[in-house]
Amino acid sequence: MNEKNQEKIPPQKITDLGYYFLNVLQAKAWQYLGLLVHPENGETLIDLKEARQAIDLFELIFNNLKNDFPPSIKKEMEMNLTNLQLNYVEKAKKEEEQSEKK
Repeated sequence: MNEKNQEKIPPQKITDLGYYFLNVLQAKAWQYLGLLVHPENGETLIDLKEARQAIDLFELIFNNLKNDFPPSIKKEMEMNLTNLQLNYVEKAKKEEEQSEKK
């Protein structure tokens, strides 16, 4: 195609990249909580340290970008963060109970 006929695509904004990255972190957190299958190996696995890191990074990035998101995305990400945190606490509690039984 001729360069003159091509539409110029504007560069992606950091908030768009942040939204993408938040979704990646969210997926990894669910995988490390053992609630989603890891696409890399097709297995479920619980690694609370990795899950905590993913959730903490999600929170850090979200808090930095939340005022730049449209209200609907901001609400969606707030709900996702809350769900991740609640599920983490539940999994950590179960892990602690299981280790006390041993």
